[in-house]
Order: sequence, then structure tokens, then C-alpha cells
Amino acid sequence: MSADQFEYWSHTHLTVDVVPGRGSGFSLEAPEGVRFLIRSRLFTDDEVLALANQPVRTGADG
Repeated sequence: MSADQFEYWSHTHLTVDVVPGRGSGFSLEAPEGVRFLIRSRLFTDDEVLALANQPVRTGADG
């Protein structure tokens, strides 16, 4: 996720799930009979406050 995308979605909890079903052709989905499903919801006020006090971790952080 790019920094711009992170900023755009920063108020949202995103979950990438794998569920049974027909995928759309991604290499991980197609032969296994599963598909990716992205679920989202807005953070609660409590979650926003908790996250505001935490540093943002990136892939470079390991």
C-alpha cells in the first residue's frame, strides 16, 4: 500500500480474507477453489484514539 493509499484508508479497518468460491484469476485463487474477500469497516472512536498514539509501521520496519 502506498503512502497516499494509506492516508486515504487510514480511518478504515481492512481485512483480507480467503473464502471458498471461484476466484477472479489471481494465481493464488484460481487453482485452489478459494477467493479473496476484502471486508472493511470504519474504526470506532476508541480505536481512532488508540491508533493516534501509535507510530505508523511500514514494511521497512520489518
